[in-house]
Amino acid sequence: MRIYKNQQKIIGLLLLVNLLANCVKDQDFSIPTVSCSEPNIIVTNTLQQVKEMYTYGSATVIDTDVVIEGYVVSSDKSGNIYKTLSIQDKPENPTSAIKISIDATDLYTKCDIGRKIYVKLKGLAVGYSFGSVQIGQAVGGELARISSFEVKNHIFRSCEVAEIIPKKVTISALSKDMLEMLIEIENVQFKSNDLGLSYANVENTETVNRVLESFNDNCNLVDEVPIRNSGFSSFKNKLLPEEKGSVVAVLGNFYDDFQLYLRDEDDVKFAEQRCDYSNVFTPNITLSEIRNLYQGTTVEFGINNNYIIEGYVVSSDENSNFKERLVIQDKIENPTTGIQILIENDAVFEQYNVGDKVFIKLDKLYMAKNNGILTIGYPSGNKIIKIDAKEIGSFIYNSGENFEITPKEILISEVLNPSYENTLVTVLNVQLVENELGKAFTYFTGNNNATRTLETCRETTKLSVFTNGDATFSNELFPEGHGKITGVLSNNLEIRTLNDVQFNEDFEDCPLIIPKIIITEVADPKNSVSSRFVELYNAGDSEINLSGWKLNKYVNGSTTISGSSVELDAVSVQAGKFVIIANTGYEAIFNDISDIQSSYISGNGDDVYELVDNTGSTVDVFGVIGEDGNGTNWEYLDGRAVRNVEIIEPNSVFTVSEWTIYSNASNSLITNPNTPQNAPINFNPRER
Repeated sequence: MRIYKNQQKIIGLLLLVNLLANCVKDQDFSIPTVSCSEPNIIVTNTLQQVKEMYTYGSATVIDTDVVIEGYVVSSDKSGNIYKTLSIQDKPENPTSAIKISIDATDLYTKCDIGRKIYVKLKGLAVGYSFGSVQIGQAVGGELARISSFEVKNHIFRSCEVAEIIPKKVTISALSKDMLEMLIEIENVQFKSNDLGLSYANVENTETVNRVLESFNDNCNLVDEVPIRNSGFSSFKNKLLPEEKGSVVAVLGNFYDDFQLYLRDEDDVKFAEQRCDYSNVFTPNITLSEIRNLYQGTTVEFGINNNYIIEGYVVSSDENSNFKERLVIQDKIENPTTGIQILIENDAVFEQYNVGDKVFIKLDKLYMAKNNGILTIGYPSGNKIIKIDAKEIGSFIYNSGENFEITPKEILISEVLNPSYENTLVTVLNVQLVENELGKAFTYFTGNNNATRTLETCRETTKLSVFTNGDATFSNELFPEGHGKITGVLSNNLEIRTLNDVQFNEDFEDCPLIIPKIIITEVADPKNSVSSRFVELYNAGDSEINLSGWKLNKYVNGSTTISGSSVELDAVSVQAGKFVIIANTGYEAIFNDISDIQSSYISGNGDDVYELVDNTGSTVDVFGVIGEDGNGTNWEYLDGRAVRNVEIIEPNSVFTVSEWTIYSNASNSLITNPNTPQNAPINFNPRER
């Protein structure tokens, strides 16, 4: 047994000496110096010629005596580069380079940086991997790593060690011809939202990207490229340097995206003062101008408009409201507009605090309405979705400047003013509606989202306050007093923290006001389709502000609202008065000025009209949603539908007995068939 073990030791020693004779001689080993003998190898092809041997499809096996030479430019000593060698054809100003995939580690101990090596390719393969041509072994038609047992038969080390001079290049000049070359990029710095982070994840071994930005001599931002850092690298815990300078790296790629690979942290040479974003970006379009680009369909900002906007952060997800959203407005006080940006980030506040001045590069982004709110992000059909986490820094830049935001003080009657959308406001003189007293922001248990309704006594407009079920305060009691609330206004109000609610006064008992806005006439004149109108009537005792109310239309039996509803924001109707919403020919034929003119009023005898309030609830309706009116008891073709005078309450469920119907149709189901109505003689708008 002892003899056998001694034989094993002798064999192992002989294998080590054999490996050293090939590619393992290295000054780093604590072994006796062995004189170097240059291998007698004749080079047959250039690196570029070998790369051109690959034909698209399976890995191309090389079955002839092809030999190449190159200079090692990569190193896996730090653990950032894994099981690969990158070689280029010349130590300086290379013309071609290639990656060799090897199933072995500690390659730096065998083939050090600058070492000239020879590669015998017979039996190996050239293939395509993640967007680049590489050398490896063919396994099942695919390119795989060269077996560690085969390396000694293919890779041989020269005695020559050259100084590698990195190829100086700009990010914009990077090309696939430079892949696997050692390059140097000057005038670069890490993005500001990466500062304070380490090269890779401290908690795990995942690989991450850190983004380099390049600048010209005037400190204007030119381009950017990611540095790919392994979670196994020896420098993963080191903080990114905050200065500016140059970076030396091996150029890699992931298909069409370039990536840089550091050999160690010494490849980052930062000693200059970094460029300030305030000097980098010059906003060239206002937030209001951007919003005005929206005309009902998705806005594509393209890649050549180079739109840059600036704004001030007013949202915060520190307490888990505003999840994966950033809301900015155009001024620190008295803003004129704001907008929301969707981003894939679970802790937005760590990079963008309330009051931070930010710049948004809009190239490649899109804008549309999500749930009625103008939103910027990635496109998905006619909706906007979140910007990918790894891409956020390519679009949103924190200037490093922070300002105190002064909320705009408004009344509840102003909450539906579109100029306040996505801005920070303080709504004065509000409290919970009485039937919600004693409730939590959401629920006392669970994590479902919820809204609470605020009111001001003697005002009909209500305000919904949204709270995410994951908010830190979601299960706490909503304050029961009276006072003011601060938040970002959209379809509802959203607060950042409990301190945004300041209900320091006693709850007020409000007199009950129930809006009694009803549809009293639907008109389809036989002689003038452009004179069609819908009449509303305030049957209550109080003036009602219709801000946030809408008139919806459903055509031909559809259950989906047709087009863009008529918004009644500018209308306030006194008790006993009417609102006329009419098509474009109404005023001429009736000698009356409509309250709202809209071609949306085009019901032709079989279409439904629905009146909804500012909470989206149905108040009143004419017709049956989902039913085509042709042949029904509510068909008003070339006629009119008039609400019976004794009806003074709205009805969210259509009841035909409340109406008198006139129609040109021969339909015995309706009140008055075969009775076409002509304008103006057969109509009496603004009368009951």
